[in-house]
Amino acid sequence: MNIKIFYGWFLSALTKVFGIDAAKTFDAKFRMKRSLNLKCPVTLADKVAYIELHQQSPSASVCSDKYAVRDYVAQKGYEKNLVPLVGGPWESPDSVDFSLLPESFVLKATHGCKMNYIVPQKAAMDRKKCRQEMERWFHTTYGTYSLEPHYAVIPHRVYAEKYLGDMSRLTDYKIHCLNGVPTFVLAVSDRHADGDKAMRATLDCYDMEWNHLPVICGDGSETPGNNQVQKPKRFPEMIEMSKKLSEDFDFVRVDLYEMNDQIYFGELTFSPAACVFPYFTEDFLKEMGNKLKI
Repeated sequence: MNIKIFYGWFLSALTKVFGIDAAKTFDAKFRMKRSLNLKCPVTLADKVAYIELHQQSPSASVCSDKYAVRDYVAQKGYEKNLVPLVGGPWESPDSVDFSLLPESFVLKATHGCKMNYIVPQKAAMDRKKCRQEMERWFHTTYGTYSLEPHYAVIPHRVYAEKYLGDMSRLTDYKIHCLNGVPTFVLAVSDRHADGDKAMRATLDCYDMEWNHLPVICGDGSETPGNNQVQKPKRFPEMIEMSKKLSEDFDFVRVDLYEMNDQIYFGELTFSPAACVFPYFTEDFLKEMGNKLKI
């Protein structure tokens, strides 16, 4: 039996007996070695977890859907910042017609995180492996093993986007917005796949003036950076875009890229790292918790 499925059942049983707060607190401590206080939330992790479980916007599920969120972004006036579609959405792996796809593309599941299959050269792709990966996505209900309930209602689909290039060369600017205010940026760079293990990456944190914040403690495959990430050329536009995309939510992380003098939208994330933020120091989580009003 898949260990994640078993763990999801275990958390479900724990929720039924002791309540979802107890189950969430157990999960954070067991998997990420972090304590959550959901009775009297103080830190950023406490408050984001509380929002997730008790006062999440009904729009969070739609905006967590990697395909459906495109309509939300377009309605906010940022259609030009969406990565171009090249296929889909499809409701099963059998529906994917590779012959209609371009020579390079990225397959993405709509209903979870880390469900991407990058194809830089279609002629060289392993279609059997790709199909197996998509089958795994379709049989996974993301969030059941991390108590992120807004993922549960997202339909399981897959779609294809334009291939932007080697992800190890792209920096992911994750702008954390508190009560609709962009407050700090987690810059993720130097990404590298490590077999079946979690992807390795370098993390740097900056305030909105692009001052480097020494608040990364690392978390397994994620390593603290040393302030080598350059401020994006179009950072002011990124800030304005984040304000607009976050204005309907108490907390959301807006993920953006900058490439060839163009800002691209990545995703909206409402529960980063299952709301626990294991890569930030406790002092920083307390400081940011003071800023987030719930």
